Amino acid sequence: MSAEAVPSRRATSFDVAREAGVSRSTVSQVLNGDIRFPAETRAKVTAAAEQLNYRPSRAGRALVTGLSDIVVVLVPNATFGPHLQDSVDRITNASATAGLSVVVRFGRPDDERTLTSVQDLRPTAVVDLGVLTASQRSQLDAAGIRTIPSAARPVVGAGEDEDPFDILIGRLQVRELVRTGPRAVVYAALADSRLDPFGPPRREGIRREAAEHGLAEPDEIRVPLDLDGAHAAVAEALDRAGDGPIGFCCYNDDVAIAVIAAVRRLGRSIPQDVAIIGVDRTEVGQLVSPRLSTISIDMPTLLESFVAELTTIRGGSASGQDLPMARPDAAALVQVVRGETS
Repeated sequence: MSAEAVPSRRATSFDVAREAGVSRSTVSQVLNGDIRFPAETRAKVTAAAEQLNYRPSRAGRALVTGLSDIVVVLVPNATFGPHLQDSVDRITNASATAGLSVVVRFGRPDDERTLTSVQDLRPTAVVDLGVLTASQRSQLDAAGIRTIPSAARPVVGAGEDEDPFDILIGRLQVRELVRTGPRAVVYAALADSRLDPFGPPRREGIRREAAEHGLAEPDEIRVPLDLDGAHAAVAEALDRAGDGPIGFCCYNDDVAIAVIAAVRRLGRSIPQDVAIIGVDRTEVGQLVSPRLSTISIDMPTLLESFVAELTTIRGGSASGQDLPMARPDAAALVQVVRGETS
């Protein structure tokens, strides 16, 4: 390899090819991760690119392939809990390893501006954390833009995007609350004006499971995360339920902790009179007294399936075809963590 000085202009693939003594197509393929070339050739190309501070042109790649080196992570404009934060971090790190850049966009399913902005970026892939409708996913697929997870969500109930994963969460909550006997069931949602993509399917799961146990249609309240507001919401639900035992299926652990505080202020016993269960298995939920019963979601396994898809899209298979990706079984991703509130 020669000892030529780094050019003052931005280096091109032609410069790297000349420095490494290979063709421009070889440079392109090696730097895009093609491992079919001899190790010596790959080492020459990598060393030349580093010496010349060469960075592939994203605009050029987009012109050739029709797609950019961008991954768009679509995040619902919802309460940003730890699972969403961890998901974005994990996907960002995996994308960086694959030589991709991440753009995070908050969106709503009914906002076509989200779809338009994604299409304008021409991303390699879109990681959907609960924003796209089935129709929008189809539009992206028709434009050659892959969505992750690629497995289509089955249509259940009345809504096209109700996810069996969250329906199962609602079912498990009810099963735990009635484990020691029947009781009235309340769905405690979060009092928040932002988008709630997870609440409706969970509420549907609660409704279905309650019906199977012969229970009345579940009540629903919206619980603010302050003591006075939670007290008012919970007191109203208790008044409507009468004197019998009652159970609160809460949107997440934060709501469940607010319900615990309200129930204690009202002087009702937990779990004899009032049983409570959350979702997420947060550390603070396991520190409160009484210790919270909750639903644990195996996000690392779920995210690994997303990352595997992303890696396959970026690298492809040896035959040049996308490898089929198995979606994790929903039942294996969630479990009841029994505390002292159920």
